[in-house]
Amino acid sequence: MATLPAEGRWSIRPLSDEDTAAAMGFLRRDPLINIYLLSRLIEEKSAAATQMFAVRHNREMVLLASLATNIVVAGDTTIEKHVTETAVALVAERILTRMLPVRAIISPADLVEMLWGHLRLRVDPPTVVRMNQPIYAIRRQLGFPDLSESRFATPRDLDQLVPACAAMHKEEVGIDPLQRDAVGYRERIRELIEKQRAVVRIANGRIVSKCEFSAVSDDAVQLMGVWTSPLARRHGYSRSLLREVCGHLFRKGKAVTLFVNDFNAPAISLYETLGFQKIGMNRALIW
Repeated sequence: MATLPAEGRWSIRPLSDEDTAAAMGFLRRDPLINIYLLSRLIEEKSAAATQMFAVRHNREMVLLASLATNIVVAGDTTIEKHVTETAVALVAERILTRMLPVRAIISPADLVEMLWGHLRLRVDPPTVVRMNQPIYAIRRQLGFPDLSESRFATPRDLDQLVPACAAMHKEEVGIDPLQRDAVGYRERIRELIEKQRAVVRIANGRIVSKCEFSAVSDDAVQLMGVWTSPLARRHGYSRSLLREVCGHLFRKGKAVTLFVNDFNAPAISLYETLGFQKIGMNRALIW
């Protein structure tokens, strides 16, 4: 663990309901980068349910971290680097002293670099490392249609959507979620359908393209799982689906964000030709 600077007072403690307004304000300094944590705070009935911790320096919030099995950290680029580094060290110590295993760390690349520097000698190495995952965003543009050929998934789509989502995850990450926890994975997809956070394009009775919403805030939606069936690729299905999803969300006054592996050149080309612009860089460590 890093030595704390001599000056100043430090604390790390679970977020309480009384902290929610301050936490939202902190995250909204960069609302598109921090959309996942904003979404958690908006949706959970109590701040405690988010498993989120706040690090304070001289009573000022300098870092937020969701410390569930999937770890997500949010900082502030205007804060001095040595302050952020010390805050990350406190988060690392909390991770190492808790009972939960680490399933994934997905956050801005510089924060993951700092955090992993404190963890690498004390936890098992990750199974999958994605060093650079560009974060893209697009704001309202003219000419994008609303949902028409694509639609929100319904419970009738569950039996097709589960293997489609699993195939996409295995293709991108190299891990089959159905082998790890088939029942739990199916339930998570069912919940996305219930919340109207899964969009599908159907052709000849089969899902040919789909995506899900991984986070929803007042200002934006983060997409995940953009995928086209291998048998239906190069027919424009993903482009059409994304145009309609973005058009639908633009009409609700929301920007759209996503992140992608830097080696996925076809996906990056698709996003950029649609008008998505790079706004940051994530890094993912997955166990």
